[in-house]
Amino acid sequence: MIELLQFALLGLGAGTIYAALGTGVVLTYQAAGVINISLGAMGMYIGYTYAFLRNENLLVLPIGTFSMPVLPVWAAILLCLAIAMLLGLLAYALVFRPLRAASGLLKLVAAVGIVMVLQSLAVLRFPSTSASVPPILANDPLHIGGLTVPWDRFLLAAAVIAVAVLLWAMTRFTRTGLAMRAVAEDERAAMLLGHSPGRLSALAWLGSSALAGLLGILASPITGLDPVTNSLFVVPALAVAIVGRLRSFGVTVAAGIALGMIQSVVLKLQGDYSWLPQTGLRDVLPFLVIVVTLAVGGGRLPSRGTEEDPRLPAVPRGGTKPITVAATLLAGVALILTLDGPYRTALTTSVVAVLVCLGIVVVTGMLGQISLAQMTFAGAAGFVLSNLTTHTHLPFPLPPLIAVTLAVLLGVGVAVPALRIRGVTLGVVTLGLAVAVSEFVFKNPDWTGGFGGSRVPELRLFGVGLGGGGDVGFALFALFTVTACAVGVVWLRRTRLGGQMLTIRANERAAAAAGINIAGVKLTGFGIAAGLAGTAGVLLGYQQESLAFQNFDVFVSLTYVAVVYLAGISRVSGAVIAGLMAPGGLVYYALDRWLELGKYNAIVSAIGLLVALVTTPGGVAGELDRQMRWLAGRRRRPTVPEPSGEQAAVLGEETERVVTRTT
Repeated sequence: MIELLQFALLGLGAGTIYAALGTGVVLTYQAAGVINISLGAMGMYIGYTYAFLRNENLLVLPIGTFSMPVLPVWAAILLCLAIAMLLGLLAYALVFRPLRAASGLLKLVAAVGIVMVLQSLAVLRFPSTSASVPPILANDPLHIGGLTVPWDRFLLAAAVIAVAVLLWAMTRFTRTGLAMRAVAEDERAAMLLGHSPGRLSALAWLGSSALAGLLGILASPITGLDPVTNSLFVVPALAVAIVGRLRSFGVTVAAGIALGMIQSVVLKLQGDYSWLPQTGLRDVLPFLVIVVTLAVGGGRLPSRGTEEDPRLPAVPRGGTKPITVAATLLAGVALILTLDGPYRTALTTSVVAVLVCLGIVVVTGMLGQISLAQMTFAGAAGFVLSNLTTHTHLPFPLPPLIAVTLAVLLGVGVAVPALRIRGVTLGVVTLGLAVAVSEFVFKNPDWTGGFGGSRVPELRLFGVGLGGGGDVGFALFALFTVTACAVGVVWLRRTRLGGQMLTIRANERAAAAAGINIAGVKLTGFGIAAGLAGTAGVLLGYQQESLAFQNFDVFVSLTYVAVVYLAGISRVSGAVIAGLMAPGGLVYYALDRWLELGKYNAIVSAIGLLVALVTTPGGVAGELDRQMRWLAGRRRRPTVPEPSGEQAAVLGEETERVVTRTT
């Protein structure tokens, strides 16, 4: 019992991180209406900045490398907090202020873009030596009875609790805090009372960014620094914020500390009992907290009084013409036969990526549900394929069919929460699922080979090996498979099921009143999307001939959602464009080679995504379609000659007489 209590106290470090980030999530949601999943990345970036300022390092910039002096602790902290607030203000002013009336999905994708920018900046600016963070808080051992716990855990917890108390007092006893609560309840009424929602949102972004930055500074000596791991701290933070119903700072802090302590105890139990799973068990707990809280609390996040447009980009009514499909297929075949080497490999990667994007088009563009776990379904199918092909002697096509079927079943299982929750809430659930499966299943060496990966034998049809990578045979096989799936999605749009999906997307209550089986349509839609992603996972396994858990990381899923929204989330053509733009795809590789972006490719893509989200909400495909319709309308429009001077004078006099009589 003493050991369990000691491990629980050691978990204060992680618990206070969750509590602090969860407090920032609550603050941003209440004042700005944004589920800010970029707070973990913000804390990570500021932690790197502080470590850099406190070590003798070189600043790496595009124009050169510069030596930086070591700043005193107080100066480094103040400078880092100023940088954090500046980044938060820039994120609000340049991205989220223009998207104030946008849908929750668009804001969530914008937050993904912020995460991508901060991660890319951290990788570019700071060398690996910056990862060592000098301690700030006293970490001398504290002896309590038979327990020995470092002081810094208690000091960090005290700091977070103090911040939560200050925020609670501000929202209860200050004019600004009361205005934030008023905006959360009814934005229009708050505006009539003289409050500015924009100013309050900017203050919330400043406060939450400063809080995340302070946490990154104080907690980095305990947790270390890693661009991916530190950014994922936001998932448990979302869980505890949901426990607090995105309103209560006190409940959020208490839940965060409790979650961290329970995770630490689970780590101790894993060492004591060998029958417990040894990988990722503690990372499943935030997902369970999210699901249980939403199930008990009614499945919905508390609504805000913000006026926003929840509509997604319009779905085109007309289907794709056969000549368009044939032309696209012939163009793909020509590219496969023309390109060679890395270009053909990149093209094959794009073709496989189109399947993942098609699944997102189905589940989000047509059904209106947010899923951030598409690569989780792809990974499940890919690893099952690897196990079936290496440990059994099942003939083709049984292993791929079984793998895709498992992905469909997993997708249907994920859809069960969607029967009660929707919108950004469902996005939070699927994000937690993606992290849980990645840590608990994909990183388990007994199931997926761990860091060594899982081997997939060469695909053989009728005794002929198709190769992998950029081989012509496999590229053509993948192209025809993806074309068939794309035609199926186009056909789905014309069916009764497709019409029901669009009706649910437009208005779920109206769809239920019209007699549509909401549960059945949602389960079917998620199953189709998961099947498409599972097919992509199978093709990816055959292409690479070895699968690793990094292929199906949660940030890969987030990147795909962002790219599909950028390309056109409601169109099959958008899925094709997104596949070409996907990481490792043809456009990605070509731009890297032609413009020599190299290590700047990721940040250029992230900034381009944010710019496109603000300027082109309908996506590239929607903008191209709009331009084509505009050009077609101009060609059909009859030419009207300009009136002569005498005609214009007569027309002006007649208009003046009409206006006079009307007045």
